[in-house]
Amino acid sequence: MPEVKIKGSAVLECLQEIPCNPCTSACKVGAITKETLTSLPVLDTEKCIGCKMCVAACPGQAIFFIAKEPEKGTVEITFPYEYLPLPLEGQKVTAVDRTGHEVCEGTVVKVDNRKNFNKTNLVTLEVPGQYEDEVRFMKRLPREA
Repeated sequence: MPEVKIKGSAVLECLQEIPCNPCTSACKVGAITKETLTSLPVLDTEKCIGCKMCVAACPGQAIFFIAKEPEKGTVEITFPYEYLPLPLEGQKVTAVDRTGHEVCEGTVVKVDNRKNFNKTNLVTLEVPGQYEDEVRFMKRLPREA
């Protein structure tokens, strides 16, 4: 049975030419390839089915998943979140860029902690569409007392 493609695609922002290949191993449809163990990964967006396994597998947190919601003027950005407490669906949070600077307010759409993500939680934020290339994470939530 063919895989069903989920709207959106992975985004690879890996800049390190180091021996690393969890993303290629995690991608069961061969959408991510590397010429050599130390070359940068390359994504074939036509093959990407949106399973997000590569997002959870990347030890450098350099892979994100972006799904556009043009009818709403928003985007959904999925990234690994390895802190506690986990945000709650519907919660308003501060979306930040790669360097931790505040960008805009976002709404948590989903917290995904599938068993096959190997204890890496994925958080999906909905943010205004104009921040698609900026937002990559959210401000860490304060620890509960």
